[in-house]
Amino acid sequence: MEPKKRSILFWVVNTLIALIILIFIIQNWDKVTFTFLWLEIKGYGFLVYPVIFLLGFLSSWLWSLYRDRRKKRDEKNKTEAYQLEE
Repeated sequence: MEPKKRSILFWVVNTLIALIILIFIIQNWDKVTFTFLWLEIKGYGFLVYPVIFLLGFLSSWLWSLYRDRRKKRDEKNKTEAYQLEE
């Protein structure tokens, strides 16, 4: 792809993302209450929903990071045990 076409595609994609975000903000301007167990979050929808999404993303990312590190540690332990047997 030519550099000029990439630049145009970049701006088209970013403009579409900006429009989607703008529509989301306009549609979720009302105050909302989100309740989970004992936790109650009150605020504007366009602020509360992304925060909840980011918390979910963060917990998912941390869990996958933990699993990857645990897998690497287990593989390292297996390799060391195998080398000790030799």
